[in-house]
Amino acid sequence: MKLLTPFAIGNMRLKNRMVMAPMTTNYANEDQTPSRRLQDFLVERARGGVGLITVEVCTVDPKQKYQPQSMTLGDDRFIDAHRRLTDALHAHGARVQPQITHPGPESMVSIYHGEAALGPSHGTGACHGLPSRELQLAELESIVDDYAKAAVRARDAGYDGIELHAAHAYMLLGAFLSPLKNHRQDEYGADTLENRARLLLQVIAKIKSEAGQDFPLTLRISGFERVPGGRDSYDTAALACLLEAAGVDAFHVSGGVSDPMVSQMICGPEYTNGYNLPGAEAIKRVVNVPVMAVGRFLDPEVAEKALQEDRTDLIVMGRAILADPQLPNKLLAGKARTIRRCISCQNCIDSMFLWPMDARMNCAVNAATGRESTLNYRPAAQAKKVVVIGGGPGGMEAARVAALRGHRVTLVEKQKRLGGSLVAASVVHGENQRLLDFLISQVDDLPIDIALDTQATTAMIQSLEPDEVVVATGARLNYDAIAGLDNPGVITGSLLRELASGRPGPAVAVQNGLLRFAASTLGPAADRYASPQAIRSLARAWLPLGKRVVIVGGDLPAIELAEFLARRGRRVSLLEKSAIIAGEIGPKRRFEHEMRLDRLGVTINTGVEVTALGPRKVSFITPGGRPTSLEADSVIVTGEPVADTGLHDELLEANIRSHCIGDASGPGLIVKAVYEGNAIAHSF
Repeated sequence: MKLLTPFAIGNMRLKNRMVMAPMTTNYANEDQTPSRRLQDFLVERARGGVGLITVEVCTVDPKQKYQPQSMTLGDDRFIDAHRRLTDALHAHGARVQPQITHPGPESMVSIYHGEAALGPSHGTGACHGLPSRELQLAELESIVDDYAKAAVRARDAGYDGIELHAAHAYMLLGAFLSPLKNHRQDEYGADTLENRARLLLQVIAKIKSEAGQDFPLTLRISGFERVPGGRDSYDTAALACLLEAAGVDAFHVSGGVSDPMVSQMICGPEYTNGYNLPGAEAIKRVVNVPVMAVGRFLDPEVAEKALQEDRTDLIVMGRAILADPQLPNKLLAGKARTIRRCISCQNCIDSMFLWPMDARMNCAVNAATGRESTLNYRPAAQAKKVVVIGGGPGGMEAARVAALRGHRVTLVEKQKRLGGSLVAASVVHGENQRLLDFLISQVDDLPIDIALDTQATTAMIQSLEPDEVVVATGARLNYDAIAGLDNPGVITGSLLRELASGRPGPAVAVQNGLLRFAASTLGPAADRYASPQAIRSLARAWLPLGKRVVIVGGDLPAIELAEFLARRGRRVSLLEKSAIIAGEIGPKRRFEHEMRLDRLGVTINTGVEVTALGPRKVSFITPGGRPTSLEADSVIVTGEPVADTGLHDELLEANIRSHCIGDASGPGLIVKAVYEGNAIAHSF
């Protein structure tokens, strides 16, 4: 693979063409130095085989903090701490560079020091919305000097090069480059190529002068800002020759402009894989230095294709290496099928909206991300017999980790296939299938005894004589007392589970003929054989639902179901009793769903009380107290998931060491199930 071939940026030799993207983690120390947690996180990626690691933002001025837990190279006293980090990463063969920046409008200086942030013009920070003032000409020289001094400190700290952040109409250099933020009328204004690049060119020249012409400098820049009034799609390629002549040794091409949800940088599945490649390819045509592209390179196959087509020289991966830090080594060993792939759930961003509680990045599919010191897969001190009940994501993760640590594992699942609720979740959100496939392949490859089509009971579990039992049987669904819930035209979440499992229960008997047919003829086959992808394809041709569908419920499964049905030609309405939809997810993912629902024509009403489910209509009371109704050919009542600890409680009463995880212990998302499965298996 070309992805695995050596490459060079200036005199920096890389063992492959994979670059780890700079990602805000909030792992650093309060004193703006790299923490042990950050070091462990990055060392795991270096150990995984990536060629170049770009460390997240390091400011050029300690006063200009970017995040509460960001870092700086703004003073000599920080050099030793960074040296410890570079030494640790070099020990595993990775090259490393920090991302150097002045936060400009994004600085938190007003919070920490009561001063206004700085920008090319008066404005506000894209993420925090705090005001910034216009820099005076006399202030620019010292800022240019700060950049050069930070670069020298980076070299003294053992970094192999640096990356300048000038992308996304963001931070100081990016803001000067963009007409969105730069409204100056002097020689630093955005009216011409030369003027909007003037400060950046001065910074590059000063860094090269102070840190050395041979010290590699990568520039992160937006190929296309993608908003009205931003830089044009062809602007960066036109700028590139000026920037190369100034001393840029490589271009890191991103795109879009920043906002509180980093909507155009960390993107969902509506964006194509490698969506910044056009901008990267345009730059590659006009420069003689390497070009690297970032943006939804979640799969090495996509990355390899971009390299083979000569559209870019290096591939920058962020979320892919969060999900599986061993991705490069697995490719090198010919084990691509064992890669744990990102599912675009946006948990990595949403996990940082918990401030001030625990605003640290974590990954939904890789529980060890940011927890490398504790979830480290070390062999267990004593091999135990572990029985896991439930083959959903939490149960499979618990079984996987327990087996990797040397325990003797039995996995019991009542259905004829593994996956649990993740099967249905993979039907309505296709990228979930990537986690489903990974977990199933892992469980199949490891020495785990799997008992399918088996109902777990206390007596049966006792007969296995376990040392530890993990109950991961999922939640049960509760329903509000709504008149007409048992009408033949009403489909419940419980029924959908039965249909997906291929075990239609008594509830199916009261449904319409199409559902009876689907349950009796397709259900058993789907349970054992049909993949979520196959079910999605079938549903494009045939669905046993009417044209107008009303979904009562607005949690994550409900809104994903709404998207799924709307894409298949249904006119969908959502009715939710709470004030917001999908309250269990974070603001970034919720916003992305709202955008998709809007584009698909799904109507949403929150704060309503559904009072009756009658023939071909749903009656409800509006937030203002007015009774009204909606016409409906099909009605789906999703139900509210609640903890189901029955089996766990029985086991405890029988003096069996039982641990309840995932939705069985209380509703959650994939991140809860995977983390709890991983953590409990590390506790044995």
